[in-house]
Amino acid sequence: MMRGKTSLVTISTRMCCDQTAGKGTILDVAGRSWSLLGCLVMGMLAAVACRVEPRRAGDVEQIRASGELRVIVRPGYLRAPPSSSGQVDELALLRQLAARLDVRARLVECPRHDQIIPWLIEGRGDIATARFSPASLLATGAAPSVAVDWVEDLLVATPAAWPAQFGELSGREVHLPRSALLPGVANALREEGLQIVFVPEEVTLEELLDRTRRGRIHTTVVDSVVLERARGRNQLRVVGPLVERHPLVWALRENNPRLRRAVDDFLFAEQVLARTAQSAACRDLDQVRREGLLRLITRNSPTTCSVERGGLEGFEYDLALAFARHIGVRIELSIPPPGVDPMVWLEQGHGDVAALHEPVAPEDEGRFRVTSSYRAVDLVTVVSRRRDPPAAVEDLAGVAVKASRPVASLCRLLPLTPTIDASAPGEGKDGLSALLQVVRGEAEVAVVDVDTARLELAHRRELQQGPTVLPSVPLVWILNVDSPRLHREIDIFLRQARVSGLSTLLARAHLGSWQEYVPPHLPEVPPGALTPYDELLQWVGRTHGIDWRLLASLMYEESKFDPDAVGPGGSAGLFQFMPFVWADLGVEDPHHPAEAAEAAAWYLAWLMDRFSDLDLPDRVALAIASYNVGARHVFDARRLARQMGLEPNRWAGNVETAMLILDDPEVARGFSAGVCRCRRAVGYTRRILRRYRAYTEQFPPA
Repeated sequence: MMRGKTSLVTISTRMCCDQTAGKGTILDVAGRSWSLLGCLVMGMLAAVACRVEPRRAGDVEQIRASGELRVIVRPGYLRAPPSSSGQVDELALLRQLAARLDVRARLVECPRHDQIIPWLIEGRGDIATARFSPASLLATGAAPSVAVDWVEDLLVATPAAWPAQFGELSGREVHLPRSALLPGVANALREEGLQIVFVPEEVTLEELLDRTRRGRIHTTVVDSVVLERARGRNQLRVVGPLVERHPLVWALRENNPRLRRAVDDFLFAEQVLARTAQSAACRDLDQVRREGLLRLITRNSPTTCSVERGGLEGFEYDLALAFARHIGVRIELSIPPPGVDPMVWLEQGHGDVAALHEPVAPEDEGRFRVTSSYRAVDLVTVVSRRRDPPAAVEDLAGVAVKASRPVASLCRLLPLTPTIDASAPGEGKDGLSALLQVVRGEAEVAVVDVDTARLELAHRRELQQGPTVLPSVPLVWILNVDSPRLHREIDIFLRQARVSGLSTLLARAHLGSWQEYVPPHLPEVPPGALTPYDELLQWVGRTHGIDWRLLASLMYEESKFDPDAVGPGGSAGLFQFMPFVWADLGVEDPHHPAEAAEAAAWYLAWLMDRFSDLDLPDRVALAIASYNVGARHVFDARRLARQMGLEPNRWAGNVETAMLILDDPEVARGFSAGVCRCRRAVGYTRRILRRYRAYTEQFPPA
């Protein structure tokens, strides 16, 4: 999903040293390994000192203050880092987690398997990743995350043992580090008559596999993920799994509750939303209409799309929503991951059109299709009130300026000597990020569009606007070159929107003032919060193993955060329980936020348990649909999906398709639960999951 140098992880170039280890490995950013002598030479050349990893055992606040998330990895991990191969890409998850916490990730390789948890407890890292299962972390002082992946522990034999089966290897030796012997595996080995031989804790799992492949040892044990990326794995004999498939987890300190909650919420969201995301493809108008979906690449900002009172609002979002309705499709946000340029995201097919409230960059002209302008804005300077603003554009000659990539490119083209030293505040960052650098004192001058300046200066009194750099710069949408018909349709729509006054009307609604009118019957959402009940949702979400942002999305769909809401048929409260439901759940007052939230979290978790044999994304989607129409109708839809040759264990494109057909009363009467408003349940589920995705983008974990 990322190209070139968009990686957000910084592999440490320090030597992993330990007073008890006596040796270390140093890696450069390309991941090459060096001998100890080579380490010393490279250390002198690069002024990299061999030192013990500093100890820091604080929670999220201290991690953010340090600017890095330290991940302790097992011996050999950096020499054979995991890569995506159809399974979970653990390294990509770590990168994304760090980005969500607004820090960089740094991998710290521990020289011994049995030192990983002690290093974590001592504070030499913030997270540890190895062959951990929840059972293996009992009584260690470390707490497990939710499942990162599901793996099998495999008995792997030398080719000389071919075609050995379980029972035919009795008396053979199994080599592995003592700390890598997970609970249950030892009993399984002994039951097969195998003798366990413990190797030094410094021996890597990859080295054990290599010894097995060469016939130097008879057998070893690894999990399916390690074996998948091992060199020469086709030359090894996989005898079979020793224990049932079990969750692979990360280890965290028990006394870091905020980090634990952040990691669990992040992993929950990644698993749920990965299945519902559209596959990357460059599509034209025909495909967009056929699939009934327009994927909008944008950012979270006041001018593009933001979460206001739980709903999605913004000038670019509402304009794109009007176009989607114009062509008869629904809209879905596609927010690039942190550190990824939206144009790269578009080029890779993760969206159909990019609406960023920006001009086109000169270097992008000819590379993409560019629409006609729907609004013209001035590009203006913004500086801190602690300094005098530049008197004129000429005063910016040779000055370091921060701006989004397209705006920075335009600034550098101005005929000034020397030229403006304009650059982006980071890969994929926008004008709002440039303003924040000025606020933090990391930059002196930012150049942004006047809409962004007006909205931000209304509530950032420490900033002031300076002279205009470029007047009347056209704002445009951008598409891939392979979308000529979609480009033409959008072009016509945008011209009509400008002539009809739609774009002007939306600009007045979203860009005229930061302050918004809030209807008196809706509760006020505190600044920086997602809902009026964030802490309550975080508590019940943690209690029942559900991301609180998913509960917030469900709450918004049901009541718009209004605890006094009453719906048709007598449904009431934040989560709109029907009278018979709140009685069954033991809720005395459905309008009481704490009672309603606790009951809703319990009920959603109970519904998820009814689909416990499915993967998490499908469990969540089917539970949400069941929340709306009842689990019996969802089970009917699974039966219909099976009859239609669809996959009854998958929501997207399968059970949801069956539910649309089950909406027909003539079809529904042939099933036990009878007639169902199942089409409504499909839209309900899609809206909640789309809003949940937006919430995870705007409100990071923790």
